[in-house]
Amino acid sequence: MSDSGTKRQTGAAAARKTGNRPARNPSLTETVYQKLRSDILSCRLEPGQEIIEAELAEQFQVSKTPVREALATLRQERLVRTFPRRGYQIAPITFGDMNELFDLRTILEAGAAELACDRITDDELDELRALATTDYDQDAEPTIEAFIAANREFHLGIAHAARNERLMSFLTRQMSELERFFYLGAQLRDVNSETNTEHLEIVEALARRDRQAAHELMVRHNNATRQGLFQSLATSHQMGKIGI
Repeated sequence: MSDSGTKRQTGAAAARKTGNRPARNPSLTETVYQKLRSDILSCRLEPGQEIIEAELAEQFQVSKTPVREALATLRQERLVRTFPRRGYQIAPITFGDMNELFDLRTILEAGAAELACDRITDDELDELRALATTDYDQDAEPTIEAFIAANREFHLGIAHAARNERLMSFLTRQMSELERFFYLGAQLRDVNSETNTEHLEIVEALARRDRQAAHELMVRHNNATRQGLFQSLATSHQMGKIGI
């Protein structure tokens, strides 16, 4: 991974940290949250797998409180589900889920790109350009995680530039639910060139304040991402692992 993979998160990006961070016991809760989230996104914790609060507390050598708070945040992100008297389950994922999420994401992001054309600042454009050059190594898991995080910041950065809090909230949820698919897709095929090229094209449309081009490029980008994910997952041994 090049130095671009560790590029900064400054300004507006710093205010868009991943997920809805728990406020209490920030150190322990954040540690548990980040590890669980990473394990869920990478499917080390497999879709449909049941997890128990007490066992997680023992694993992390903490009390149940930070575990419960971390799981509450993951539940808000729809990455885990709760069952009375049974505990928690890693949220299952299906091709149907992915289709629905991409349908909604494409509608929301195309609109966000149009709004951002009128409202984005030069500093925000610079941040997006930096994020758009992030790359990864398929054999190096930390670089994949950094790439997925940069992709999230790129798309949410455009939503932020639209200056619409409700739109930002909806897209934050969609990105969280899609990240497992993105992670698996990045493992299965090298998307560095295509993703960076498409992201930079979107940034330049925003810089030109070209609403139509920004809309069309965002739709094209999301459709290409969806198609690539479907093709990769449909022909991969990972299908059995993730339960699709």
